[in-house]
Parts: sequence; C-alpha cells; structure tokens
Amino acid sequence: MLHRAASAVLFAALVAMLPCLGLAQTDPVALFRQAIDARNRGDIAAMMALFTGDAVREDGSCQPPCVGIAAVRSSFQKNIDEHFQANVISAEEAGDAVTARAEISSDALRAHGIEKRMTSYTILFRGGKIARWSSPLPPPPPAKTN
Repeated sequence: MLHRAASAVLFAALVAMLPCLGLAQTDPVALFRQAIDARNRGDIAAMMALFTGDAVREDGSCQPPCVGIAAVRSSFQKNIDEHFQANVISAEEAGDAVTARAEISSDALRAHGIEKRMTSYTILFRGGKIARWSSPLPPPPPAKTN
C-alpha cells in the first residue's frame, strides 16, 4: 500500500512538471541559449540534439554554408576546439526565428589580434529544433587611402 501511495505521489509530481519542461523546450530563445551554453562548455552532443537533421549553418565557420547535421556538427566541433565563447547580450523571438547579439572570443580571433568582437545571429526553427544558424561576417574594414 505504501508503495502505491509513493508511486502516485511521484506520478503526480512528474505530471505537474511536464508543462514546465515542454515550455522550456519549445521556447526558441531558450533553445538558442541552450545551444550557446552547450557550445561554451564544449558539449557537442547536447548542442547537436537541438538541430534538425537537415540543418544549415552559414557564418564565418561555414563559407559556403555547411549543410546537414554532419557538416554542422563538424563546424561546431572546430569552434569548441578553438575555445569559442559567446556571451549573449540580447535575444528576441519573432515567430519561428530568434535574432540575437553576442560578444564572441576564440583562439582563432585572438590569432588575428582580436580579443573580442560583437556578432549577430539569426536562428530559424522548425518543429522545435534549429533548422538554420546564420551569423553574418562583419563588413571588411575600409580600404586605406594615402
């Protein structure tokens, strides 16, 4: 009898938690932040679990765009290997898209004499997962004139 009562309490607690868990997993801004956090801590498996199988990435790491989960995973693993870090400054949802700004740093940027720089993201979602990850390259510096 005690076992049944404990099982009923556990079941009720799990049912009560489901709406909260579902909300966190379908909120595009929360999913984007989860992806950034996973990359920052080097957890490629957690990051890739947030992407569709046919995801596309287009940014400084993927020119031309990386298409498909294997190519996207490889590009993000390279980021992790070069200690890429992003500090999200702002993120806004608009339907199935998130636009965000972040301060980024990495070994590759430092090798070019850049300690940190700002970047922007446009992330498109489909079915609660990231389908397109885009972060445009900054414009080239103006040409020097003598």
